[in-house]
This record gives sequence, structure tokens and C-alpha cells, in this order.
Amino acid sequence: MFETVRRLRRTARVARAGARIYLGYKRTQRRAQKLPPAEAEAAWTARHEEFAALLYRLATDLRGLYIKSGQFIGTRTDLLPEPYTRSLSRLQDAVPPHPFPVVRRTIEEQFGEELEELFAAFDPEPLASASLAQVHRARLPDGRDVVVKVQYPEVAGLVRLDVRNLKTLVGVVARLEPSFDYRTVVNEIASQVPLELDFEREAEMTRRVRANLAHLPGVVVPAVVDGYVRPKVLVTEYVDGVRLLDAERRDAHAPDRTALAEAITNAYGHQIMVDGLFQADPHPGNILVLPGGRVALLDFGLTKELPDAARRGFARLVLGTANRDPGEILAAFRELGVRVRNEEPEALLATLAILFEPRPIDAPRAELRERNRALRANPVEQIPGDLVLLGRVIGLLRGVCASLGTPLSPMQMLRPYAERALAR
Repeated sequence: MFETVRRLRRTARVARAGARIYLGYKRTQRRAQKLPPAEAEAAWTARHEEFAALLYRLATDLRGLYIKSGQFIGTRTDLLPEPYTRSLSRLQDAVPPHPFPVVRRTIEEQFGEELEELFAAFDPEPLASASLAQVHRARLPDGRDVVVKVQYPEVAGLVRLDVRNLKTLVGVVARLEPSFDYRTVVNEIASQVPLELDFEREAEMTRRVRANLAHLPGVVVPAVVDGYVRPKVLVTEYVDGVRLLDAERRDAHAPDRTALAEAITNAYGHQIMVDGLFQADPHPGNILVLPGGRVALLDFGLTKELPDAARRGFARLVLGTANRDPGEILAAFRELGVRVRNEEPEALLATLAILFEPRPIDAPRAELRERNRALRANPVEQIPGDLVLLGRVIGLLRGVCASLGTPLSPMQMLRPYAERALAR
């Protein structure tokens, strides 16, 4: 009974937030029509700031899929105004961990053994906590240092509920306001996130990506520990590195920032355009920098397998963008099922520059607003599900290039992999 009431309250809170946001924007829309352009812009910005803060609070309170969805769209400057991406990007570090007794109980239930029988040592303080699970450092009886990923006990049921709520909410908004139709984005999230709850699948994906990238000298994928995989617990080898955003320690490991950006881009270029199997939940917390400028990729819970047509279409888009060839870009868009409002060459190149070129991390807000206005002038009106997650990877690579100050764009660095994909 208590659980039913809790879920009803969760659903009601999401519905109230959705109604408040919709009605608030309708009021701003009516008001802005009567204002001079500068005042109208200020009114819209104020409303964006208000509701971005509301969504941040909602995600941190409800956790689960709302954290995951917020993290996802927090990287999508092509979809949302800057106040949203600025606010929601903070969700990467906003998840409080579960207490250690809960972690212990989950591990012991999954393995049917006492924690002390499974591990010679286990740190009760987590290394990190995320939307669906948290990770701890431990040591196996044979002396190997490992990382233990433990799923939150209640998250599976909440994710199923949240998927239904999100799809309903976005569907209602799309019917009321067709220009705000994000059903493709939400449907892709809804289809992929439940897969993250199966750690046995994640183990298999980790093994496959590790094998695919084994020949790349600058890339490490931690090995799965055989015998230590269960549906809600996954143990992998411990890799000693520093976070990508820890600039001082990172630069000690990798003083050549351009080479570091190339190593990260190579890892994703190979996954997407050569293997057609890629880590689809990329953010700086899932990348470690190792001595010698190598990089370690972590967390393969959300791993996407691309159809061959999508793999080749994306490769064509990379080449068209790198060559600034509007004809090639338009052909790639049509092959992929992407539609933009204005297909004129200058408009296409301007849109692609906003979507794919690095944006300085210290860019003034006026510049960000101008980029958003330019994108609104030629929006992406249709995008297939496969490209939703590819967009996350491009967002990561743009951010990496900007934060490292590399003179190269992601699309230029991805060019060799695109050429290889199309030559096959």
C-alpha cells in the first residue's frame, strides 16, 4: 500500500511540473508577442532559467530515470536553450550514494554469499554514485584490485514507472505544441535505459568493446572479472587514473592535450564507424586519463549497436562536415532520415557548425544566445533514434576539444574512420 501511494505521488509530481512548465511558457508566449524584441528575449530567458532550476530540483529529488534523462539532455545544446544545458549538466555530480548496509545486502543477495567471503577488502565509501548504481573499490581474495558496481535495489521498478510517465508527458506536449516534439529523444532513452539494468548484458558489451579496441595503443577498457557478474552486481578490474576534468593531475599524465583529444576521439571513431558498437553514455566521469596520455573508458551499461546503414550514413555526415560540402551533408541527412527546415548550403553549414564544432568553454552568454537563435532559425525537425545517442558522443567530443583547447575539430579527427567505413 505504501509503495503504491509513493508511486502515485511520484507520478503526480511529474504531472504537476509538466503542467506548470507548459502553462508558464504559454503565458510568456502571449506576453512576448506584445514586447519589443530585446524585452521579449529577456522574458524568454527568465522563464528558461526558472524552469531549468525546477527540472534540476525534480531530477535530484526523484533520481532514477530523471537523473539519467537530465544528464542526457544536459549535453544537448542543439535541443535546449542554454539555461537548461547549464543547469542540467550539474546532474553529473548530483547523485547522493546509498548507505553501505544497502550495498552489502544487494551483493549478498545476488551472490548468495557473505561479503567477506567474496572480497578480501571492501571500501564502504563509494568511488562514485550515478543515476542507477554506485561503485566501490575492493580487493579479491587473490589480491587483485577491482571495482564493484552495485545497482540500487528500488531502481528497476521506478524506471519502468518513469518511462511510462515521461512518454505520456512528452506525447501530450507534442500534441499541444508540435514544434516541441521530443518523442524521438524520449523513445530512444526509454528503449535503452532499461537495458542498463541488466549487468550481465553490460558485462558482455564490455567484453566486446574491449576486444574491438584491444589494438588501439592509447585506449584501455577494464576487464570483466569472470565469476563476479550478476544481474545487479558487476565487478571489473581497477584502473588507476585521474578524471578527465581534473586539469592539474590530468596534465601531469598527459601534457600533450591535442594527443589526448585524439586518443579519446579515436576510441569513439573506431567504435562507431568501424565496429558499429559504441559506448552511448559518454560523459567526462566515464573517462580516466592514465600515465603516458592513455585513456580508460568506463561503464558500458548503455552500449548501442548501429545498423550498417546508420554507421555508413554517419560516416558520410562526418566527411561532408569535415569537407564543408553541403551536397554531401544533405545526402547524409537524407540517408539517415534527418530533416532540417532550411536546406540551403549556407544554412546547412551554419547548423552543422553549431552542432559539431567545439564551443569555447568560456564563451560569453551573448555568443551562446546567438548560437541558439541561429539554430532556432534552422532547427532539426526530424532525427532518427540511432542519431540521438550518436549526438551524445559528438557532444562529448566537442566538450573535450573545447576544454583541452585543441585546434582540431572532432569531425576533422574522425575523418580517417569515416573514410575507412565508406571504403569497406
